[in-house]
Amino acid sequence: MSNNYQEQPPKVTRIQWLFANVCNYDCWYCPKILHSSAVKFPDEKILTDAIQYTVSSLRMIDREPAFEFVGGEPTLNPALLSMCQRMGNQQLKNKLTTNGSASLKWFEEHYHYFSTIEISYHIRWADRTHIENVVDFLLAQEDYEGNKKVQVRIMMQCTNHDDEWASAIDTYQLFKSKGYPVELKLLYSNFTKGFQYYPYKTYQLDYYFKERGEDWDPEQTMYLGNLKYDGVSRARHNITKEDVDKINKDKPIKENWNFSGYRCNAGKDQFVIDQKGKVWRGWCSEGGSLGNVLYRNVSWDNDAVKCTKSLCRNGFDQLATKFK
Repeated sequence: MSNNYQEQPPKVTRIQWLFANVCNYDCWYCPKILHSSAVKFPDEKILTDAIQYTVSSLRMIDREPAFEFVGGEPTLNPALLSMCQRMGNQQLKNKLTTNGSASLKWFEEHYHYFSTIEISYHIRWADRTHIENVVDFLLAQEDYEGNKKVQVRIMMQCTNHDDEWASAIDTYQLFKSKGYPVELKLLYSNFTKGFQYYPYKTYQLDYYFKERGEDWDPEQTMYLGNLKYDGVSRARHNITKEDVDKINKDKPIKENWNFSGYRCNAGKDQFVIDQKGKVWRGWCSEGGSLGNVLYRNVSWDNDAVKCTKSLCRNGFDQLATKFK
């Protein structure tokens, strides 16, 4: 009798980890809580023990962690290499979000621990030649599936100085001509408080949306913060692809990312870890803290939680499965 049994791979759990609020940039559009340097990096042994605890705890419940390190500027963390060596399965989608300012040697030593390195390009601070050298190196590397490792996002700061916008567009066009995976990134006012963009000029929004191949209506869009959820672009939920195909884009499933009353798998599909090591279901703090990785007292095995928020405002939180 043939044995058709195949071992199922463990479920992936995404973890976004904010180590500290230390950053070597001082961007005016980034809230001070993310770059004031008030919260320093914990000791290297504390962090390496914390990530090892996280990996082993999740594997005990048949889940495999995929880490995303954010900041501040995570490449300034002196413990990062030791943490990377303890992340576990390197074939998962581990991700690094960075301003790209670390040395080329740093990227040569760390790149293979990540399937994706997302570089946020900040016009007033970035050394374009250095970023080009880093991107050229990373483009020559591939993840285990043969995908390129790097993505560049140019932060489009809102300013009355048209020359700064022009400089950003010049960099964007140069990167496109070099074949870089690059996109423009509009910025939200108050960064995380809702979905209201800064008041960009009409010609700037025209350029942005044309580059994305999208139409936009100034009467209903960014000035009002009326970013729509169309069932496709971010969050996943319990509808089929056939259902999605039937959606009229003018009548979105959920407006303004309001999932109040829905069940949410944040705290099951994914977790976030803040600057002090506290673990939460998401940056929304729904359901309260689940413990602290620095003290190894985290509840990792959780049921879905009922959302009580009027707005799912963070991009990582939006990735968690929502269902009625």
